[in-house]
Amino acid sequence: MTKENKFSQLCNQWTESVRYQVKPSTYGVYLTMIEKHILPDLGKIQVSELTNRMLEQYFKDKQSQDLSWNTLRLIVFLLKAILQLGEDAGIQPAERLHYHIPKYKKSSTRMIEHDHTERLLHYLEDSDKIFDMGLLISICTGIRVGELCGLQWGDVNWGGGTIRINRTVSRIRNPETDNRSKNEHYPKKEYPSRTIVYVGTPKTGTSIREIPLPDFLILKMLRYRRDETCFILTGTVKCMEPRGVQRRFKNLLRRRSIPEINIHALRHAFASRWIENGFDSKALSEILGHSSVKITMDIYVHSNMEQKKLYMNRMV
Repeated sequence: MTKENKFSQLCNQWTESVRYQVKPSTYGVYLTMIEKHILPDLGKIQVSELTNRMLEQYFKDKQSQDLSWNTLRLIVFLLKAILQLGEDAGIQPAERLHYHIPKYKKSSTRMIEHDHTERLLHYLEDSDKIFDMGLLISICTGIRVGELCGLQWGDVNWGGGTIRINRTVSRIRNPETDNRSKNEHYPKKEYPSRTIVYVGTPKTGTSIREIPLPDFLILKMLRYRRDETCFILTGTVKCMEPRGVQRRFKNLLRRRSIPEINIHALRHAFASRWIENGFDSKALSEILGHSSVKITMDIYVHSNMEQKKLYMNRMV
C-alpha cells in the first residue's frame, strides 16, 4: 500500500479485511453505509490530506440530512476503523483527527395509541389465522420483527411455557453480486439477485434469550402446532421476511381502521405497558434482549400524559 492513497482505496482494503469477521447481514450494512454516506463525500480525497476541518464540514453536512442518531454513530465508527487500518499500514492523515460523535437523539417512531392497541389485541385473540397468531406473539413479547420471522415451532418449550429466540431473518446484499465484476455479462435469468433473505443469529449475544409466554397464548398456539422445523408465521419450512410482515400488518391495520404504524411500534408499546404496570425494568430488559436496563429505558419506554398525571396525583 503506497502512502498516496485515496480514501476509497482504504475503504476497499477495510471492507475486505472484515468480510469474514462479521455476520453477512452486518457486512452488508457496512458496505451500504460506506457506498451511500462515505465514498460520495470523502472517496476521492487523499488520506494524507484529510484534516479536522474537512471532517467537521463532512459531519455538518451529514447532520443537515436529518439522519438518525444510529446512522451518524455508525458513520463515525466506520471512519475510525477505516482510518485506523491506514495508520497501521503507515498511512497518516494530515493531522491527528477528532471525531465528533453526535449526541443521542430519541427515535421519532410513531407510537400506537392505547385504545388502538386494545382493539388490535381483541382482533388477534379472536382471529383463527396463523399469521395473526404470530402478530399476537409479537405484541405480547416485544420481540423484533426479524426474530418473529425466525421463530420455529421447535423454539417453543411447551412444558415450561416459554419461547426461545435463536435466529433472526433479514434481507441483505447478496455477497455473490459483490464478488461479480461489473464488466461480466450474464443472461438476465442467470444473473444472481442483488439481495437475498438471510437467516442468522440474533442481533447480539443478549438477544439470544428465553421469553415466558402468557398462559392464554400458549393455549392458542397449541391449535396451530406444526413440525419443529416449520416457521411459526407461515406454518411451513419457508420463512417470511420482515418487509412481507410489515406489508401484511399495514393491510391489517387498514382493514381494522387503525392508523398506520411500523410494526416495530408494537415493541415500544409492549415495553411501555410493562413499565406502566409497575413491573421490574431489569426483567423487561432481559425479555427485550438488551445489554443494559439503560438502553431499555432510554429508547423504548415512553410514559403517556395519563400516566404522568396519575404519578402527579400520587405525589400529593
